[in-house]
Amino acid sequence: MPANKHAQAKLRDLNDKLQNTKDVARTEEPGKRDKADRKLLEQEIAAEKLKAKRPAPAKKKAESEVDAKLDKALSDSFPGSDPVSFIEAAPMKKHDREDKKG
Repeated sequence: MPANKHAQAKLRDLNDKLQNTKDVARTEEPGKRDKADRKLLEQEIAAEKLKAKRPAPAKKKAESEVDAKLDKALSDSFPGSDPVSFIEAAPMKKHDREDKKG
């Protein structure tokens, strides 16, 4: 079962951040906010460890392949591919008809 590389990279980054918070705690007295931030980091690391164990998501088709299929479908449907118009013409009034005759 291959590991999720993206989750592993994020886990390494989070571990670095956690180490920084531990270093700050050693040099000075951590405040309530520092303790809360550290707790959140520890929880995020626990979640990322679970994600890192999952298999990598299946690769999607290449965008160029999808684009090529869409282009082919568009060209196959031409000229019927003109967009539908939702705008209705204004109704003609009696004086509009008279102007066009003369």
